[in-house]
Amino acid sequence: MASSVTRSKILKTIGSNQFRFFVQSRAISSIQLSQNRGEKLMLNLTPRSISLESTALFQKRFLFSSKSTEEPNKENKEAEEGEQQPEVSENEKLLAAKVVEMEEKNAELLDKYRRSLADFENLRNRMNKQVADAKVFGIQGFCKDLLDVADVLSKAVDSVPSEVLQSESQHLRDMHMGLKLTQSQLLHVFERHGLVQENPMGEKFDPNKHDALFQVPMPDKDANTVIDVQKVGYILQGRTIRPAAVGVSRK
Repeated sequence: MASSVTRSKILKTIGSNQFRFFVQSRAISSIQLSQNRGEKLMLNLTPRSISLESTALFQKRFLFSSKSTEEPNKENKEAEEGEQQPEVSENEKLLAAKVVEMEEKNAELLDKYRRSLADFENLRNRMNKQVADAKVFGIQGFCKDLLDVADVLSKAVDSVPSEVLQSESQHLRDMHMGLKLTQSQLLHVFERHGLVQENPMGEKFDPNKHDALFQVPMPDKDANTVIDVQKVGYILQGRTIRPAAVGVSRK
């Protein structure tokens, strides 16, 4: 075949398991081609076959496409992208709006959940405090009713002078002793239940525990000093259930 080729130009390229030779021939007697026409041929060598193809056909099939075929394809592709782009953008907008809406709902529900937890915790603390106060101060009303009894008993004991007890009969002294024992026992019962007596004689006036009935000018005493106790006060578990009625000094 090399003798039948009068003029040739050979270009060698390396592909995947192939060697391609491009020859230019004017007259080839052994291959049925058009006579006296310059035509570019390609010798295609593979491990299993050898073929001679027209480069125009191969170029059309494999290598390059003409401008006339590329431009319509490009225009069709741009038209398809132009038709699809608004749909994708609209879907993205709807999805973004949905995400924002769900985030707002999530934040709102989370805020409500936290507020509910805080309210429940406050309610539980209040209930626990009320239960504890009920256990401690449940006897407050009963104690207030007994304070009048303690006041009467204290006046009965203090109303008998000591010199009269010495001169009177043994029966009067025994009765007075019984009243004093009853008063002492009642105060012990009060202390066992958290009720203590408040006798602020000589102490500084405290408006949370004392009730000032009058003031007496006394230069030798500090101002607002308790100088007289008309009625003792009582405190239940740190809570004043009856303030002491007192008189205070002033300059």
